[in-house]
Amino acid sequence: MKNRREFLCAAAGAAAVAGIPEMFGAATKYDLVVKGGRVIDPSRKLDAIRDVAISQGRIAAISENITTAAAESIDARGKLVVPGLIDIHTHAARTKESAGLCLADGVTGLIDAGSQGADRIAETIAVAREAPQPCRVLPRAIVRQLRNL
Repeated sequence: MKNRREFLCAAAGAAAVAGIPEMFGAATKYDLVVKGGRVIDPSRKLDAIRDVAISQGRIAAISENITTAAAESIDARGKLVVPGLIDIHTHAARTKESAGLCLADGVTGLIDAGSQGADRIAETIAVAREAPQPCRVLPRAIVRQLRNL
């Protein structure tokens, strides 16, 4: 039984092979193609050198060699191309900029482990709410700090 991601990738691949985009009068054009990186996707049991095409913020194709035109191309040779990472122990809510720095490193979700202490919990929560990616505050660290007061 295929999961939803496997089904959608298979359907997109079948559509590309069948030439469905050309039937509507336009060749596929991607917003971005990441070329030649080591693509690791555990959900697809994939660990290989591949190209990844992005269209409208979503992965549109993964192939050994994507030759279709793209607005932008990134040479990823010698680099890893992976799904977004979740960091389960950060101290990113210390400053408003920290979560953005995590995002630049590929962290698309994070948990702050009580970096500002219980007395500044409101500031920590405010930073977490404004983060560009999902950011949660670890309650256990806060409870532990409250017990030590």
